[in-house]
Amino acid sequence: MKIKFMGATGGIVTGSSYLLQFANTTILVDCGMYQGEEHVERLNAEPFPYDPAKVDYLFLTHAHLDHVGLVPKLVKHGFTGKIISTDATKSLAEIIMMDAAKIQEEDAYYRSDERRSNHSNEHDDGGGQQAQVGGALYTRADIPAVMEKFETHPIGQQIKVTSDVTFRMREAGHILGAVSFEIWYTSSQGRERKIVMSGDLGQTGARIIKDPDFIREADYVVIESTYGGRNHKDKNSTLLEFLAILQDAAKEKSRVIIPTFAVERAQELLYEINLFVERGLVKGLKYFVDSPLAIKATEIFRMYKNYYDEDAVSMLNAGDDPFMFRGLEYTESVHDSRRIAGERGAVIMAGSGMCTGGRVLHHLMNALPHKDAHIVFVGFQVPGTLGRRLVDGATMVRIHGVDIPVRAQMHTLNGFSAHADQHDLLYWLRSFGHSPREVFITHGDQTNRTILAQLVRDDLQLNAVTPEPGQEYELD
Repeated sequence: MKIKFMGATGGIVTGSSYLLQFANTTILVDCGMYQGEEHVERLNAEPFPYDPAKVDYLFLTHAHLDHVGLVPKLVKHGFTGKIISTDATKSLAEIIMMDAAKIQEEDAYYRSDERRSNHSNEHDDGGGQQAQVGGALYTRADIPAVMEKFETHPIGQQIKVTSDVTFRMREAGHILGAVSFEIWYTSSQGRERKIVMSGDLGQTGARIIKDPDFIREADYVVIESTYGGRNHKDKNSTLLEFLAILQDAAKEKSRVIIPTFAVERAQELLYEINLFVERGLVKGLKYFVDSPLAIKATEIFRMYKNYYDEDAVSMLNAGDDPFMFRGLEYTESVHDSRRIAGERGAVIMAGSGMCTGGRVLHHLMNALPHKDAHIVFVGFQVPGTLGRRLVDGATMVRIHGVDIPVRAQMHTLNGFSAHADQHDLLYWLRSFGHSPREVFITHGDQTNRTILAQLVRDDLQLNAVTPEPGQEYELD
């Protein structure tokens, strides 16, 4: 069996993708989009380093863009196999891919419009929509063909897909429907082996969804390392800090802008704010979810209650909807988004989570120059993004071609992260005992994956490897 590391390696956090080649079966695990610095995002346009037509199965660990964002491109370039996931991942992946396609169409249109403006004497071939989206990797019209290939299975059920490969999905605790994969195969020596693909792991004790499953024994493990070099702040401390920000905004009638990841983070924030409001801890604020994608994702969360943990189930059984409370408004239309842009005494949750586009940009343009405004980051900010520049202390940023001074108060609440931290990652790895022959550290920047790899060697006494892009390993 061979494993080839193609994305989320070499210090790049995004673009997750791993090719597993067994005796008679080829499986791709995730097919994510690269995000962040320009030279990283350019990788999305590169040809796949394998023939998509020769891939039998695509296993999806979860529906975040950096894990599913290039799936439509894969299908366009010849993939005809089955896409294996949970039902929740299928539903979330559809809206994530549709949103990515829409953004690409708009970007391609504006680029072509700019080219026409700069080269007005060039011939217009009347290509219509094709000309408008010619620079896009895929369009919304490509998504139905992708959705037809999905085959969903429940977590915990062992499935034999071919004569030489069996798999089982386990709870990853990252977002709704997220899983780790246990994959059994027959080695060249005729022995049964198992490789575990962690996907993105969540924190234990996270709101709404269940904790990650602990897996006993594996011959090989591939594990993410997004926060492999550090630990999150205590969750209770994070909640108190978040509450203090909201109380200050209520007192000063100021605004709070939260660049929000549409899937999981938006729903967890609503869950916590709901508790604050119902317990009378915050009064006088208005709350807005200003993200069509987050609104759709929240509806999907309502559909799949079987993924909820005991606390969330208890809340539902008591008749409390964690995603609706006094003072909350979902603003879906562009008109409503513009209407709330100048609101004070308001909390606005808007996409995107790393400020790479979307409605959060015009809210930041309005809020950043004001000293009493609060900008709250609740997730990992990839290098090269506007979110990362703000977190790193930029005093001036450029948004929509306009230079904006940064005077607002910045807050980073990593306790809300959907990713496991160093302690959680090592705790999860300990469940394997000393069985893994090798642990492959991926999906982390150079610092985080290097620190985690050394801890795996020193504390767990396991062989840790940090693969480079395109590197292939032969596994017994």
